[in-house]
Amino acid sequence: MLWQRWMVTIGLMISGLVSEGSAQATEKRLIAHSWDLLQVRPVDVARNVDAFAELPIDGVTLALRLEPESGMRVGFDTIMTDPLWDRAWFTEEVGHLKRCASRSLQHNFLTSFWAPRQRLAWDDDAAWARFASNLGVLSELAHAGGAKGILLDPEDYPGTGQYEHQLGDPPFAEAAALARARGAQVMRAMAEPYPDITILTFWMLSLRTSYYMGYGDPCALVVAAGDLWPAFINGMLDALPVGARLVDGNEHGYRFEAANQDFYLSAWATQNKAIGLVAPENRNKYRTQVLTGFGLYLDMYTNPPDSPWYFGPVAGSRLNHLALNCTQALDAASEYVWVYGERLDWIEWRGVTRKTNPTWEEGLPGFLETLALARRPGDAAEVIARRREAGILTNLLSNGECVSPEGLDGDGFHQGRLPADWAFWQHEGRAQGVFGIDGGLGRGDQSSLKAEGVGDGCFIGKVPATAGMNYVVEAYSQGVSPQIRVRWNRKGAWFAEVKDVAIGFGEPGPDGWRHGIGLVQVPHGADAIVVLLGMRQGEGEETWFDSAGIYSVSDVRADD
Repeated sequence: MLWQRWMVTIGLMISGLVSEGSAQATEKRLIAHSWDLLQVRPVDVARNVDAFAELPIDGVTLALRLEPESGMRVGFDTIMTDPLWDRAWFTEEVGHLKRCASRSLQHNFLTSFWAPRQRLAWDDDAAWARFASNLGVLSELAHAGGAKGILLDPEDYPGTGQYEHQLGDPPFAEAAALARARGAQVMRAMAEPYPDITILTFWMLSLRTSYYMGYGDPCALVVAAGDLWPAFINGMLDALPVGARLVDGNEHGYRFEAANQDFYLSAWATQNKAIGLVAPENRNKYRTQVLTGFGLYLDMYTNPPDSPWYFGPVAGSRLNHLALNCTQALDAASEYVWVYGERLDWIEWRGVTRKTNPTWEEGLPGFLETLALARRPGDAAEVIARRREAGILTNLLSNGECVSPEGLDGDGFHQGRLPADWAFWQHEGRAQGVFGIDGGLGRGDQSSLKAEGVGDGCFIGKVPATAGMNYVVEAYSQGVSPQIRVRWNRKGAWFAEVKDVAIGFGEPGPDGWRHGIGLVQVPHGADAIVVLLGMRQGEGEETWFDSAGIYSVSDVRADD
């Protein structure tokens, strides 16, 4: 289809990862969600907050549950049908929530299930007032406890069909109007104590993509299906205050494949196609206050092949598969990606009564580094430094140290002579300069690449590479207008120029050399990385390069 072809092109254009120091317009954030977090209380997370602060995440989900009096249990999973929550019940919990947010976890969310064990009649004012009041208390606790907002999980675990038009409901049009009013009612209740709340939903209109991915009338399809969820979401939009945000966290992302551009396509559809289900008066709010997000399911990368929830290895490792999907999910998301797992734990829990499991890092070695690089591509410099210090770093670029050929004099600029495995190019229509080796200047030695008076040109290095995998490219420079551009080859010819990646240089270090480093992903179909160390100079101007490197950061260990 035409829109699919356009979206693949857009995906190719935006999937390159940029260099250290060039910030994305919006910082992307990973939120940890899991069985272990659902089975503990905020006090347990607070007790282990130092361990969570070491993880490459920005927040966790927190599950409130209490027994305020003998025989009464209230909590995140029964909030829709609980008796009225009393704010005083949770006084002690606020301190625990604050401790959970005291370190790097600045984007915590309080979990809430929005599928009741006993269905709420749409015209039952008392039941909906009670639910709205409970949500108001939950929102107040999120605000007081330093959480970013509320996690909304509408999955119908009890099978009561809350958002399905059923026998006994008013006619569909009337039921939809009631559902919209209830959506507005609960949104107002959450926004009153927390006007700039963020509500991270596992689904908004992404729950049923079939309504809007064709060319028919999406609203007519909703009516035919008897689906009240879109009306409920429109009600939330009706009451959404200016400072608040909704995140459509699309749980269907569990099965999305980066190789198919699934995250990019879904982001486009959520923002552009799903709007057909939004009331005209809410479309501006939807465009400006509804964010696109995704869920990732970690068990896909550890389950056995006979599981229906299974992703196999890429280039010999399932960790590579996770790296590809997590990278694209974060790239396509407006801000948030939530990461869910069942069989393993995020940390080695201490002081809890639940049965603990091995950690995800133990079950999938390299897991934490993979998430860290996807979340913060600039952390590639730290990863490379650690591997270099440990003696396990392999530079794929031959002669990255730019060592002079044997027999060459050690002083001065040797014009026209290059180190082995390097080439150069310059634009024929610009000022012609000279390339060569400087035998008297180097980073850690006395040899470097040097160009002088080149109007537009570059030194060229090249290595074979595996499509889809991540690599770090770096170089050091001195002098005028240094540039790094990473390009791609396929069978010796230029390939996918639209996916070229530019890498900038930082400020000079104590030794006078500037460092440029970036994380790149090889496009599908490419078989080589070409690094261009470029410059644009005036007459007599000089540029030096040294200590260039290309390193694979993808996991290449074969699965057992």
